Parts: sequence; C-alpha cells; structure tokens
Amino acid sequence: MNEEKNLYTIKEVSEVVGISESEIIRMVMIRKLPAIRVGKAIRIKEDDLEIFLNGFLGEEEVKTGYREPVLYTAEQIAKILKLSVDNVWNLLKTGRLKGFKIREGRSSWRIPANSLEEFIESRTQKRYRY
Repeated sequence: MNEEKNLYTIKEVSEVVGISESEIIRMVMIRKLPAIRVGKAIRIKEDDLEIFLNGFLGEEEVKTGYREPVLYTAEQIAKILKLSVDNVWNLLKTGRLKGFKIREGRSSWRIPANSLEEFIESRTQKRYRY
C-alpha cells in the first residue's frame, strides 16, 4: 500500500508539470515517460516523474509533493504577468524569458518555474536600481 502513495494519475502529472493530459499520454506512448498499467488505468511512479523532469530541468531537485506547476504554458505565463500571449511569445523568441518547445505550433512553449522566477527577479532589479 505504501507504493500507491508514490503513483500519479495522468491528470495529476498534467497539473504538476503543466502539460496537457494528451501530451502526457503521448510521452508515455513514445516511452519518454515510463508508466505502469493498473487495469486500464495508467500510473506514473514519483521516481520516474522526477527523472523525466530532470531531463528538462537539469540536475536540480524537483519537488513533486506540492501542486505548483513545474512547467507553465505561455498562456499561464500571460495570466501571471498580465501580458498578452503574443508578448510572452516575443519574450520567449528573443530569449528574455527562457523556455522550450515540446512540439511545433504556437501553444507548444513550456516555461520552467525557475525561469519565470528569474525573469520576474531581473525585471524587479531593473525597476528598483538607484
């Protein structure tokens, strides 16, 4: 029974990572994200999720115990920063906000939470220089 505490549903992984459920399923199908089947359900072990996320974020420790997204979409960043999605895409394309594309298309950008924090910090420092 202890093992169950370390298993995530597709929906839970989607919420934690900030990628759609269909994209999580695609990652499982192409074997980028290891998963196990429990009947018809798909479950992802916490350790496998951490390894998957470390592949995107490097070797820093990823905490999956809380529900803050690890990766944001451009649309989520636009809401947080109160900008248009076009402005967020421009920030990503110019490199002022660090992110990566998971596939071709406009809604394919993912922004790690630490990149958002760095961007906000850099904008705050510029604004309050004396």
